[in-house]
Order: sequence, then C-alpha cells, then structure tokens
Amino acid sequence: MKQNIFTTLLCCLPALAWGQARTVTFDARTQQSRILPLEKYTLYADGVQDEALDFTAAAAYRIPIELDSMAFTANGKQVYSAAVWVRIPKGEVQGASGSVIVTNVNKQAKAGGFTIGAAANGSWYAGFTDDNGGSLWYEPTAARQPLDDGRWHLLALTYNGRQGKARFYYDGKNVAIYNLREMAGINGRGRMRIGGADSTEWNAFNGQIDEFAFYDTQLTPEAVFRLYSSYYTRARLEQLPDKREELRLMGFNIWHGGNETGAEAGPKRVADIIRDSGAEVVGLIETYGSGPKIADELGYCLYLHSSNLSILSKFPIVGTADFFHPFNCSAAKIRVSKTQTVNYINLWLHYLPDTRRQLLDRVSVDSIVAGEWTTRAAELEQILHEADSAGFIGGDVPTFVSGDFNIDSHLDWIESTRDEHEGYVVPWPTSLLMEQAGFTDSYRKLYPDPKAYPCKTWSPAYKPEENGFYYRIDFIFYKGPGVEPRESRMIDTHRVRFPSDHAAMLTVFGL
Repeated sequence: MKQNIFTTLLCCLPALAWGQARTVTFDARTQQSRILPLEKYTLYADGVQDEALDFTAAAAYRIPIELDSMAFTANGKQVYSAAVWVRIPKGEVQGASGSVIVTNVNKQAKAGGFTIGAAANGSWYAGFTDDNGGSLWYEPTAARQPLDDGRWHLLALTYNGRQGKARFYYDGKNVAIYNLREMAGINGRGRMRIGGADSTEWNAFNGQIDEFAFYDTQLTPEAVFRLYSSYYTRARLEQLPDKREELRLMGFNIWHGGNETGAEAGPKRVADIIRDSGAEVVGLIETYGSGPKIADELGYCLYLHSSNLSILSKFPIVGTADFFHPFNCSAAKIRVSKTQTVNYINLWLHYLPDTRRQLLDRVSVDSIVAGEWTTRAAELEQILHEADSAGFIGGDVPTFVSGDFNIDSHLDWIESTRDEHEGYVVPWPTSLLMEQAGFTDSYRKLYPDPKAYPCKTWSPAYKPEENGFYYRIDFIFYKGPGVEPRESRMIDTHRVRFPSDHAAMLTVFGL
C-alpha cells in the first residue's frame, strides 16, 4: 500500500490546449515533486492510474484532504478548469444533502469558488458560490448521469470569469453551460479540499477519488473528452455530418418550469412534447429549475442563461452571447454540422401592458402602441440593437429568434380579423421591429392568412370565456441566405395532459 500522496506540474500537449496542470494522483510509480503524508488513509487498488483514495465505509480514516495552497489555487484567476475521477461502489450512499468531492469554497472567509459533489439521488452536482455566499447549482439526474453504479466517472468543469460562463462535463461530454454574470464576485482564494465539505468525517464523501487535476486554462470540449478516453479507450466522440439540410427549432414557455402539473410529471411531459416533435434546438422560457431534468430526458446540452431562459441543443453549443438583461434574452452559437453554425436568440418580453384590459377599456390605437414602447417594444429594440452591434444577427450565418413576445403581430390584427379583436386593427411594434431588422415570421410565411390560420398560442390552459380571448404571442423568426421554413405549427396537446399555459411553437427549416 502506498504511503504518500503526490502532486505534479505537468506540461501537457499544446494540441489539447491544456496549458499547465497540477495533478493529485495516488500512483507510487510516478516521480513527482510534492509529498503529503497518507499513512492513515486506505487506498483502493483498482484506480484510474494505479491506486485511488478510498473514502467508502471500508476505509477506517476518512478525513478530507486540504491541498497545498501554493500549488493548488484559483485565487484571482479569471480562467481555470478542474477535473476529477470518481467511483461510488454499489450500495454506498451519500447524505441527504449529498457529499462534496472537491471544493475551494469557504463561506466564513467570504471566499467564493467551485464545488463538485455527489448527489443524494445517485448522480452528481456542481456549481459556483460567490463571495457573498450566493450559489448556482447544476443538478442532473441519475438516469442519464449516474455515479453510484460502481464505474469510474470523470467529472469536470471550466470557469471563465471574463465571459462569466462555466461549463460542466460528465464522462467527457459537455452537458451544461451556465451564465454566472448575475452572481457577485468569485475570488477563488479558499484552499482546495478533496473528500468533503469540511475537515471532519461527519460529512465526508462516500466513494473513491483518483486523479484530481487543476488547470490554469479553460479546457476545450475536445480536451476534456481526451481525458475521458485516456481511460475508456474505446470511447468515441460523436461526429457531426459534413452538412445538414434541415433544422427543427422550437420555442416553448413551459409555465413555471412545467411544474404546474407536477414537479416530476410536468417536466417529463415537457420533454415528451419536445421529443415527439423532433425538435433539435429548443428555447425554454420560465425554466425555473427544470432545465437539467428536461435536458437529461432528451440527452441534450443545457445552456442556462438565467432562471427564466435556457437553450437546449442536440448539437454542440460552441459560443454564447450576452444582450440586454439575462432574464429577457439569451443567445448561443450552435454547430449543426462540420461546415455549418447557426445563431440563435431565445427571448421573453414584458407581460405588461395588459392588452385585454386596454381593449375592454376602449383605449385608442395610438395609446396602445405608445404603451408598447414603455416595455416590450423598447426591450426588443435594445436587444436587436445590441445583437446587431455585435454582428450576431447580420452576415451570412443563419439566424433564428424565438420566444414569448407577450403580444401579437401586426400581420394578425388586420381588417379581416377586426371582429376577433374587439374591432381593433393594431400595428404592433414588436413584430414590425423584427421585420425592419430583416427577420421573417416563419409561421406567417407559410400561412399568410390569419383568419384561416390564427395559431393562437395563448392559452391552451384556459377556456376562451375564462381567459377573455386567445391570441398569438409565441413566435419563431428567421433570416439568412438559403434559410426557408418547410413546416411550422403550434403544439398544444399531450397524450395525458398538456403542461403549460402556452402552446409550443415548432418550425422545420431548410438550411
């Protein structure tokens, strides 16, 4: 049995973009530079690299290990990555709140940082805590991302303070991206600890740990996968086609995380609707904690931009952009093939003014339009301005915008539909702004007659006599050379019960 823990500074392959890596390993054969005593610890013989640190019930001594604060520190770093191999033998369980595997958070010292842990549900969790004690957690499901199956699993995260983004990886695959810009500062000055949340055995991790590595750079998705495939040598990175002819895109306000019809049943029904539609890129509105569940049900990557907005993608999310307020707008660049990327914006505009109240009060058209510029129109104008200034909605890249606009379109409130709108014809400014920015309403492109094809997405949860009236407030817009809608429809049914007060909108685009 090996009696010491070793750390080393590795110069890794430039092709992997690894940079400097500090690694804690338990391989006695490796000649390394720093030694910490391990006489009291039990080592598990069948580690990723020779032996591994054992924190299971079979180990007599389970005090978490604090690492050398000079060699292992995130203090002041704006970019870094962490990766650790973890195994939980079948039958080992974690505490009711889960168990920390590695962290550098010290709330008492107001030292923000990262945490990777084992969840009570048999999966894992990871996240960041800011210097004020506020935390943002990624909590996936055991069905897609199990830890307690007796296999070695690679857990990793990357942090980019300049961009305000973090990526989370399970077994070499980028499963989530989180926006950290709404958090306070994260100074990273706390000491890194392996095996538990504190220096006692009370809350120690129940499992085995091997090959913890800390990098002074942001690992690429390819680099993380190569770490994983260095152990699971038969693993293969999923390959994209050379060219994609079609993209299925959905926008869906899921109503309080889909939870209105059940905290478990509701999100599953949301996932059912997405899966049955074949949607490959989805903009969720009112995500409210259900993003990881829904993404795991589908096997998609989750980009959580705010509590409200998230993007699910079957394809790699290769970049993100920040426009206006995170609660109102999220944006991502998505690689759909080896030769094609698309730009996508998912948005939510303000629910006021109350259009129904205005119509009942017989407010003038001019006053209605002026009211739009106090909230929704002003929000959208700023989003489009910032996106255009960043070059995100121009050029030759196919670009899509979907979301809950909370108001109808000027294409719908016309003379032929006056009788459906309390006698009003209204040039709604939000849809006009989209048109002026070069975007086309995908549904109206295919179905230009609003009388014959109203597509009233608000609201399948209410009867017209209860809600006052139905109207179309959920849209998918597009622009870019060669992009044409082939199919567009609203979805407002589920085989058991529809989980939202908004219909989902789906458009199939030719690329």
